Amino acid sequence: MEKDELIEELLKTSNKQRILNILENNSDFVNVNFAEELKNTYYDSWTKEPQKTRNAAVALTELSNILPDVEIKALAEWVSGIANLTEGKLEKTVTDLDKAAELFRKIGKEHEAAQTQVAKLTALAFLGRYKEAILNGKSALKTFEKFGNELAAGKIEKNIGNIFVRQGNRNQAENYFFSARKRFIKIGDKSELAMCDNGIANLYAESNNFQKAEKFYKSALENARETGMAVTEAEIEGSIGNLATFRGKYADALRFLEVSQRKYERLQMPHQITIANLEIADIYLELNLADEAFSIYKIVADEFQKLKLQSEEARTRANFGRAAMVLGKTEKAQKELKKSARLYKNEANKIGTAIVKIALANLELTRKRYKNVFKFAEEVETLLQDSGNLRLQFAAKWLKGEALGKTGKFGEAEQILTQNYVESLKQEQKNIAQISLNSLGNIFLQTNNVRLAEKHFKKAVKIIESLRAPLAGEEFRMSFLADKLAPFENLAKIYLSENKLKDAFLMIEKSRARTLSETLQNDLTTNSQAKGSPKIIKELEKLREELNWFYNRLNRGEETELTELQAETTKREKQISNLLRQIESTNNAKTSKNYDADFDLKILQKTLGENKVLIEFVKFDEYFSAFVITDKKINFVKNLVTESEIIELLEGLHFQFGTLRYGAKVSGKFAAELKKRTDFYLRKFYDKLFLPLEKFVEQRNLIIIPANSIYYVPFQALRDGENYLIESHEISYAPSATVWNFLQQKQRRNLKNALLIGFADERIPLVNQEIKTLQEIFPSAKTFTGEDANFSAFTENAKNFDILHLACHGQFRPENPLFSSLHLADGNITVRDICANKIKAGLVTLSACETGLSKIFAGDEILGLARGFLSAGANSLVLSLWTVNDEATTELMKDFYTNLQRGATVAASLRQAQKEFIERNEHPYFWSSFSMIGK
Repeated sequence: MEKDELIEELLKTSNKQRILNILENNSDFVNVNFAEELKNTYYDSWTKEPQKTRNAAVALTELSNILPDVEIKALAEWVSGIANLTEGKLEKTVTDLDKAAELFRKIGKEHEAAQTQVAKLTALAFLGRYKEAILNGKSALKTFEKFGNELAAGKIEKNIGNIFVRQGNRNQAENYFFSARKRFIKIGDKSELAMCDNGIANLYAESNNFQKAEKFYKSALENARETGMAVTEAEIEGSIGNLATFRGKYADALRFLEVSQRKYERLQMPHQITIANLEIADIYLELNLADEAFSIYKIVADEFQKLKLQSEEARTRANFGRAAMVLGKTEKAQKELKKSARLYKNEANKIGTAIVKIALANLELTRKRYKNVFKFAEEVETLLQDSGNLRLQFAAKWLKGEALGKTGKFGEAEQILTQNYVESLKQEQKNIAQISLNSLGNIFLQTNNVRLAEKHFKKAVKIIESLRAPLAGEEFRMSFLADKLAPFENLAKIYLSENKLKDAFLMIEKSRARTLSETLQNDLTTNSQAKGSPKIIKELEKLREELNWFYNRLNRGEETELTELQAETTKREKQISNLLRQIESTNNAKTSKNYDADFDLKILQKTLGENKVLIEFVKFDEYFSAFVITDKKINFVKNLVTESEIIELLEGLHFQFGTLRYGAKVSGKFAAELKKRTDFYLRKFYDKLFLPLEKFVEQRNLIIIPANSIYYVPFQALRDGENYLIESHEISYAPSATVWNFLQQKQRRNLKNALLIGFADERIPLVNQEIKTLQEIFPSAKTFTGEDANFSAFTENAKNFDILHLACHGQFRPENPLFSSLHLADGNITVRDICANKIKAGLVTLSACETGLSKIFAGDEILGLARGFLSAGANSLVLSLWTVNDEATTELMKDFYTNLQRGATVAASLRQAQKEFIERNEHPYFWSSFSMIGK
């Protein structure tokens, strides 16, 4: 075997016995020169194929055991140090490299001893041992300059530059980086130049010099790719992702950070994977995915602590605290921020300390402690005086302006916020610009300068739209808007105060169920799974199969295993969500049309016609108000009822329903008393929510657009003292006027071709009877019951039918609404599964419990089964708000479909079925759970 072939063989394995056999069979080559050549392989491999470096370390260690030579032992320790660095074993890296240096000095090899310090600086920097690293680096630098080793001198300077970046020492970092860069250009080393340019770009990104940062990242990435440096390429892509986050280019940030993380995973580099996870958590927090960010921070904070990466741990805990703050976990927020402050103090990092103080100032802002906010903001400005970090300076100035405005110092606040808005926008800090604009708008409102307030709120809305537009994926688009609704609401309030009802209504619609509206109008929910890489698709399919197995076991309710089964189920749900988020991160957005042009009030009024009225509830501060829109006019009735009053009434109503939930129908005097108690609450709802609107409604049919807790109010059962509302009006619902109007424009489908799926369990034992009853109405229906009513029966058939009727147990998951589900024989159909299927159904009926419940997200986005079926393509939905009675549901569905087959609309058919229950004086619990959404 030739020497080169022998080295290649050794680099292919880490098996000690295999390595020993190779070395013993090629003993002619086993000498110091061979060890030197084997050591040299790490130069190319550690930034390209780190596993080869690890294999080389094992081979050199075995070689040193065969030949107990001091130089071979030194070489083995050297490469072992590099191998440990690729695995994040930083203290072991330092120990190994120190041993190597000591051995080299022992045999008089001063230059080689100095060379071991190059990688040692990286390990010391990660460990936060900056003074030691700089002293070691400067000592080694003198040696390299003495021996004329430009490459090693450049490497040392580059690593010292990185240390000064970690400490926030911009000027020192810049000097060392550019000195190193000159050396690399001089000797033509593109791989080292790539790493150096990445460091320079990071420096410029931190100081908001984005154009220069972009230039150096581009150069770095080109050189890394040209020289095949996979590790460096992943590092640069992560850095570009962070730059995109700084600039508010969130779609680019998601894409680059996701690509970087995947590369680190392929390269099996634990500490770099952890850093990549931190950066993904940071962009999630920026996009208001606080729960997801919190979960990641919780893991990586402990990982960094174990790895002893002090700077990374400090950053993690600062943002962990921010995420906890968003989630209302104040105690946790304070704890993590305190830890972060201590770590940054150990680092002597002023910028890090400023980050913590900004977080603390925001915490004080939520508590209305404005003096403390101002104090923290001023401390931040002092810390950042010479840092060049404009982003944090802008954040501090906004906090100062906001605190001044809240304490009535409007003139000072206006001056600071105006300057902050102008400068932050100039420096591509759009998010700070828009919150500064909103704060200015509020100040102008308080000083009675309404037109200036309007102008600033409009500018804020425009910036928000520009930031949001490139985002792909419903989850990202929806979460981004969650904390940015204030300028929309503020504009609506201005227009209402001036009786500009049309403008106010359009502004509310602009922010309401916005992502769902875009999804329906622009077909944004194609199957995310189909867009992923083959590896991710395969992993998703495997996880989904496993999840169904666990769902099936959970549905059997084997109590001894419930805790373990639930944990395994939650684990897989989380893994599926993470994979789908990864796919969406790397997709390009299908940007929607200009949203201002997407909704036209005149078209809405024309669609309503003479016979319909749209009632859209809105919540400003604590009070609900309502727009009432007919074909001719728009009215607004303000301050109908508070949120707390609605919640109190809902609790009372559901307590009454609870008396009937688990029993059969009751009769006689007891039944009359139960109905009387329930009617009391339904009358209260009527008086609060409908009576003030009655004069605008007249005899028209109702389209209800709920808000917040009003989503859980059964309007069909509201009672005026004599009659229920459904007796005098057809009633349908929608998440927004935009969604309702869009659904009305969809082609009407012939409701004849039915798919009936029913799965009975102990909670709903009469399902088979219900399906049998419906088969008489739809004799040509395709039917699945019992064990045949399974997951594949739905996924393979749902897309082919005009009517989908699913009679099975439903579960709403408020803690994880996208995994709300319908229970079938072999598992569950979740909201995510529904969204992944395109259906053509004109009507979907979910004859199950709580299928109409949704988590009401910011902006009145609904997250539940209703969203899933609307996104999948359904025109109309019939769903339930609470646990239904099996026998009553069968009867109601029979009447409903009979009316439908006679040619009545969905709303009219449901109304007639419910009226028949009322005529028999049935308790509202048995008939009012079901409501209709859509066309």
